[in-house]
Amino acid sequence: MEQKQYKVVFQPTGRSVFALAGTKIIEAAGAAGIIINTPCGGTGTCGKCRVKIVSPQAEPTDSDKEIFDSAQLAQGWRLACCNPINCDCVIEVPESSRLVGGHKIQVTSENGSKHEVIPSLRKVFFELDSPTMQDNVADVARLQNEIGRCKLTLKQLKLLPGQLRENGFKGTAVLAGHRLLDIESGDTTGKCYGIACDIGTTTLVACLHELCSGSELAVVSRMNPQISFGDDVLSRIRHSDSCDGCLAEMQNAIITEINGMITELCDTASVAVDNIYEIAFAGNTTMEHLLCGIDPSGLGQVPFVPTYSRALILNASDLKISINRFALAYVFPVIGGFVGGDTVAGILATDMLNQTSPAIMIDIGTNGEIVLLKDGKLSAASTAAGPAFEGAGISSGMRAMAGAIEKIKFESDVVCSTIGDCKSVGICGSALIDLAAEMLRTKILSPNGRILPPDELDDNVSDAIKQRLIKGKNNQYDFSITDRISVTQEDIRKLQLAVGAIRAGLNIMLKKAFLKPSDLQKVFIAGGFGSFIRRDNAQRIGLLPGGIDHTKMSYVGNTSLAGARISLLSADARKRGEQIAEQVEHIELSLDLDFQDEFVSAMIFP
Repeated sequence: MEQKQYKVVFQPTGRSVFALAGTKIIEAAGAAGIIINTPCGGTGTCGKCRVKIVSPQAEPTDSDKEIFDSAQLAQGWRLACCNPINCDCVIEVPESSRLVGGHKIQVTSENGSKHEVIPSLRKVFFELDSPTMQDNVADVARLQNEIGRCKLTLKQLKLLPGQLRENGFKGTAVLAGHRLLDIESGDTTGKCYGIACDIGTTTLVACLHELCSGSELAVVSRMNPQISFGDDVLSRIRHSDSCDGCLAEMQNAIITEINGMITELCDTASVAVDNIYEIAFAGNTTMEHLLCGIDPSGLGQVPFVPTYSRALILNASDLKISINRFALAYVFPVIGGFVGGDTVAGILATDMLNQTSPAIMIDIGTNGEIVLLKDGKLSAASTAAGPAFEGAGISSGMRAMAGAIEKIKFESDVVCSTIGDCKSVGICGSALIDLAAEMLRTKILSPNGRILPPDELDDNVSDAIKQRLIKGKNNQYDFSITDRISVTQEDIRKLQLAVGAIRAGLNIMLKKAFLKPSDLQKVFIAGGFGSFIRRDNAQRIGLLPGGIDHTKMSYVGNTSLAGARISLLSADARKRGEQIAEQVEHIELSLDLDFQDEFVSAMIFP
């Protein structure tokens, strides 16, 4: 039985999602990629998650009445953590309520003061006096006297004389830090754009920003075309070295897709590609290597060494990225091994270093990254969870898109909902977790992951649910969700492997830090997929630590994209990210003597 979902439109971004009745606004926003600030953990006490329900009006909760006055309540102001979705609605999320704000990013400098930061990419309009016999200062010096000292490449030096004279010694200088990129005719200071991009193993996400104001103009996501070369990073590393042109083929595949995304972003926002001057990339170590066409083979063998670790600043044209001819590509620094730029971006986006008690960030995806903070020091590890959370490799699996079953619960029968409120065509990772949790609660699934036959079930399991158990291959049982969609015993095994990898990694890191799960005061659940999971169910199957109150858990969404966005909009934040990458202790789990034992134990459901 499939339940109806309601369409929720979030302004001013215009993003929309479908949410099951009763879903809190904050969870629906997370599914839309909008991360709302909740310092109190969603208890309704801090008042930081303020949103305005534009239409229709909703009855205020007791917490709303504590935070807002009568005029604000009448205007539709509500707390996102307390108010459920019960109809189609339009909700405005002010910039002040977002975890990651726009261009006015407040950061703490070394002396503890707060200051506003700006992008490293900027434009400056100038009008110079033409040279005369009495004023025969060199062109570069004349320009620098107006816009400040800057570096020029040989190519720019060759172009400069013509650019100045053809435009009557006035125009717009495009600067990246202290580097002159280009001189443009007229005053083009109002046309300055950049792109932030998350390079995931399974998916790609990019957003277009106006760099003068920091506002987001468009966002687009697609599947990573490199999936055709393998679902996981190790498969892609092997493929890149399997023939002379394989690495170039893989790079070309992702660059072609990125260029397609750029075209879509520009069409949506009515922006010319020539006015995009920088693109910032964050991804795991392998994805960044393949993006740049750098040989990743060192990551495929012990001791798993990357080619580079510091941030890369490249000419976008060298990567064949179709934006301004002088534009730059910023590639995030990596920590080591498989702990890459996406992890650095996540630490930056969550501001983990400012946490005063033990905290952890878990980025749940094809590669599961874990970051632990204790006593002001960070350690990080990566574990190969595989693509099961993304729906890949599951018999009826699919990514989280229209038609995917995304939520399941057991009542007298199975109740489920689909993304887009349309006919179900498959199951995505969040629903797979829901199903496993419900099967464990009803003892249809044993702790070792075996789907039990109907004659071994407790009497309290309804007949309707028992009838969904169907004998499949090798006399093992499958669980039928709909007439066409089932989860097999093999699917459950793949889920166990994915959960076991992350759980084992977390257990080892806690042991090394002499911490118990209950010592954690903050758990950041990162990754696009992480925003869709139900905490109770994730804890029931062991994906998230048990015994931790939900008020200590925060969904922080796609922190890889959020960190890339911050670095695009803030030169200071970019520098902090580079410092973070150098400070984090890298833990190589595959070399830990306890990992295999921990992994075997972690595959048993708690």
